[in-house]
Amino acid sequence: MASFNLDGESFEYLRQDPGHPPEETRSWEYGNYPKIGVTLPLAGGRTMDVYAHASRWNPSFVLVGWADDRDHSHWAWVPAGNIRRVTGSEWDIEEYRRSPEKLRHIRWGSRLPRFLPA
Repeated sequence: MASFNLDGESFEYLRQDPGHPPEETRSWEYGNYPKIGVTLPLAGGRTMDVYAHASRWNPSFVLVGWADDRDHSHWAWVPAGNIRRVTGSEWDIEEYRRSPEKLRHIRWGSRLPRFLPA
């Protein structure tokens, strides 16, 4: 099992076999990975929702990547049914929420997230 920390809590996620031969795997163009919401399967049968990028897919699974509290990257193959697209505003809300308050002015500068009034 692989583990990560999110919002101060530790989780173990499943590293599933993508279930198809490598030649059936496709990739999005580097740097143009879709922003998605993922219901991530965890150890013990639990799940949790995370915001991630999708980088590869096959007929049944999607390879997703996300960062934990320490900004460490994690990847897992997740069933395609556990994936949903997110809006730009929804992505901004999560990025703003996870930005340390003392560094928000650096990350966001004069551009406030779409969900905040100007």
